[in-house]
Amino acid sequence: MSRESEPTVSFGVLGTVELQVAGFPATPLAPAVRALLARLVLAAGRVVSADALTDALWGEQPPADATNALQLRVSKLRRALVAAGAGGDLLVTRAPGYQLTVAADAVDAYRFERLLETARGATTGDGPAAALARFDEALRLWRGPALADVGDAEWALAEAARLEELRLGAVEDRLELLLEAGRQAEAVADLERLVAIHPLRERLHRLLMLALYRGGRQADAITAYHALRHRLADELGIDPAPELQALAEAILRQQVPAPAPAAVADPAEPPAATPGRTGAAPIPVPRAPQRDEVPRRLASVIGRQDDVHRVLDRVREARVVTLTGPGGVGKTTLALEVARHADDALADRVHLVRLAAMPTGTDLPEAVAGQLGVAAGGPGPAATAALVAWLGADRVLLVVDNCEHVIDEAAELVEQLVAACPAVTVLTTSREALAVPGETQLAVAPLGVPDGPAGLAQLGDSPAVALFVDRARAVRPGFVLDESTAPVVADICRQLDGMPLAIELAAARVKALPPGEIAARLHDRFALLTAGARTSEARHRTLRATLDWSHDLLSEAERRLLRRLAVFRGGWDLAAAEQVCAFGGLAADEVLDLLFRLVDRSLVVPDPTTGRFRLLVTIREYAAARLAEAGETEAARDRHLTHFTELAERYGPHARSDADAWARLTEEHDNFRAAIDRCLDRRDGVDAGLRLADALFLFWNYGPRYEGIRALTALLAAGDPGPAARAAALQRIGLLGVYYPTAHTRAAARESVVAFERLGDPVNTATSRLVVAWEGQYDGDPDRYRAMVDQAIRERGDTDDPWWHGTVHYVEALLDLRTGAFERSAEQWARSLEWTRKAGDLLLPAGILAHLGIALREAGRPDEAIATLEEAAAEARRNPSPHATAFTLVQLAHTRLDRGEVDGVAAMLAEADDTARRSGNPRCQAWAAWGRARIGYAAGDEVGAVDECRRALDLLQEREFPWARRRLWSLAADAATAAGRPQEADAARRAAADLKAGR
Repeated sequence: MSRESEPTVSFGVLGTVELQVAGFPATPLAPAVRALLARLVLAAGRVVSADALTDALWGEQPPADATNALQLRVSKLRRALVAAGAGGDLLVTRAPGYQLTVAADAVDAYRFERLLETARGATTGDGPAAALARFDEALRLWRGPALADVGDAEWALAEAARLEELRLGAVEDRLELLLEAGRQAEAVADLERLVAIHPLRERLHRLLMLALYRGGRQADAITAYHALRHRLADELGIDPAPELQALAEAILRQQVPAPAPAAVADPAEPPAATPGRTGAAPIPVPRAPQRDEVPRRLASVIGRQDDVHRVLDRVREARVVTLTGPGGVGKTTLALEVARHADDALADRVHLVRLAAMPTGTDLPEAVAGQLGVAAGGPGPAATAALVAWLGADRVLLVVDNCEHVIDEAAELVEQLVAACPAVTVLTTSREALAVPGETQLAVAPLGVPDGPAGLAQLGDSPAVALFVDRARAVRPGFVLDESTAPVVADICRQLDGMPLAIELAAARVKALPPGEIAARLHDRFALLTAGARTSEARHRTLRATLDWSHDLLSEAERRLLRRLAVFRGGWDLAAAEQVCAFGGLAADEVLDLLFRLVDRSLVVPDPTTGRFRLLVTIREYAAARLAEAGETEAARDRHLTHFTELAERYGPHARSDADAWARLTEEHDNFRAAIDRCLDRRDGVDAGLRLADALFLFWNYGPRYEGIRALTALLAAGDPGPAARAAALQRIGLLGVYYPTAHTRAAARESVVAFERLGDPVNTATSRLVVAWEGQYDGDPDRYRAMVDQAIRERGDTDDPWWHGTVHYVEALLDLRTGAFERSAEQWARSLEWTRKAGDLLLPAGILAHLGIALREAGRPDEAIATLEEAAAEARRNPSPHATAFTLVQLAHTRLDRGEVDGVAAMLAEADDTARRSGNPRCQAWAAWGRARIGYAAGDEVGAVDECRRALDLLQEREFPWARRRLWSLAADAATAAGRPQEADAARRAAADLKAGR
């Protein structure tokens, strides 16, 4: 029989499992094959492994010969297919299991989801009537509860619950459309029935209140609201959502908007425009937003499904939602699950900030910016401003985890971000509320525990017991909940008050201890877990009790290693642990085994992809206290300083010439910070700190320049390192500030010139003088700066140092570019590039090529400029340099605009802008805004062009070539004139004229 002549077969799971062949009545299926068919059908034509099918059919109690038993079931299903007229070849054997070769549309569940997507799309296109027809078609596919006769296997219950939730959502969407169409009389009866079935579902209550009010039953609508309010208070201790409260108020005042006239006029004919809405918009087709920082779920989330929906509802209504509760209750788990469930109806971007590794006293805005990859530009307000600029006007869900130990700083930062970014929603976790305006607090309750003696089935249904069993099987796969273990596990969960963290820690011990011994050890140690956890003292006792218990299970060698690991920041690798922690009774060759034991005991978190490890903040603080008790803090911190100084000296000199060295330095960024802090804490630490700073200089110079400036400034303030070391530090402060000079960095550069002259060091005097001359790229007398360059060359004398020659040509090229000597500048850039490549620098050539491209463009050689800038872009991507990438892209974009090319330029500017924001490069952000202004002005958007010009000017300040600023001011003047803003236009023309006149 050919494929075309085969009978049409369809399968149903929206009700009992059903097989339907065209021309034949629906075939009833034997119990032995229903579950197998359902599992294959729901795979929608994909291969299902034999292991997955075995698990679906028999769960945790497979038959002795599972392979043979599965083959028998498959044979029975093939016979059933043949008996129904479908043909046994629909079910094929295909490694590593079996496949039902049917299209997705042959399955009613997939047809339902497709129709549902179409219906929801119609709500924004053809109007209520067309959408209602599609919803009705989708809902008619249901014949009863999903998978009604499959049984209570875990996979079946989960899939049935998912489908039932989709069904209820479709019903709600359909009823909302009926109200839009003015057909509330048709909706009331269904709504009253559904509210009775789902008494806590607030959307149904909102729809019922609207239907009753629009049907002339104002009193009944208010009665429905109060019934919900009392029920929520009695059962959950919460109030109705703000949206419902506002609706009740509007009903009392008789100020509820009527359905849009276009929707009411003729429900049979869809209106031309999408009707307005009262209340929530229909649920759009879910689409996953960008969520780069949200980790994938690595373990099952148990007992939190209802909580996820509850939190999502609140996040849709409030700007700040805080999940509160005692330590270990599962706030982080819940917040991450909510982030994973966020769709584009809620946010376009989802970002996660973990505060757990941040000690008290941390500059929180700067730390948050660093975690998000945003260059802060400095601590405190500067970092906050950088975050505000990065978040911008985007719809962002920002998840901020573990706020309690920095509660004041977190509250201040969240309040500022929410106030400045109107489309940002923040979900935080903390043991106490942030207490910021507009905050909604949700208490995360412990998992339900058995109240007393119960049967095996009832105990297994307890979320707390289920969590224990799941985590116990992760470390001991053969663990079974049976008549002997179930009461003991239930007792453990009761003693731990249903707290997930404590339960998981207890379950991890099943690898080495029987449940009875775990229960005995918990009886006294965790009595404090039942105490109140609202105050910091109770919270600390709870955490200490949990960690004391875990600590007591360790060997003495494991305890030594755990407490010494507290000196690391941001993680460590095995080599670092061996070097830092191996002293005082702990040998280096013991560390590997001990570290893995700590991983097994859930005290150290591994990252298998990088080979690194870390401690959670509560465990690290506990370990630090143990380190102090042992009198080992100073020794461990000194060994940490020694190790990371040696590592910096190994990789630092190669930061610009070796991509692996750059990556290694970046990986240990937090540990370098901790090492600098150690130097600042020591009375004799200035020399050690400057040694470390010397090794890190190139890393700072091509990356976090402001951090190097801050560290060197603090070290100089902490003590007197001697004239030569001080002069070198001042020189580096000046060099780190040449791209964005401040009064402090300029003064440091000038002071270093004087200091090296006093020391009689002509080489470094020349270098410092060159650094001072570098400032001439933006302002000052260019002839004076050229004289400085000439003097520096004389002071340095003959040398074959390629870095020196490359830098001299670099500064001369900048001065020529500033003064408009473009041809000569291009020659200087070419020489600088040649010398820089001889020096083995992989990062700077892209920036030099970008400047060469500018010189060629301004010299009237656009084709060469385009080719050079494209080469620069390729160089920047080959040897990643965020500063060079952003600068190259904006200059390439402007050069294309000069030639009248628009295609692809907007995307180029967007990438440059994003890269510049992340790397703290306001100059490139300004050029990106300028490019958008040029595009907008050419397209007739004069107002938008004026706004973008203003943004560019604010970002640039005075840090740009005068001819470029003059050109930008001229565009601002033209755009302001066209936008009808004469005063702004006049001010811009005056600024341009001043620059032309050299004022």
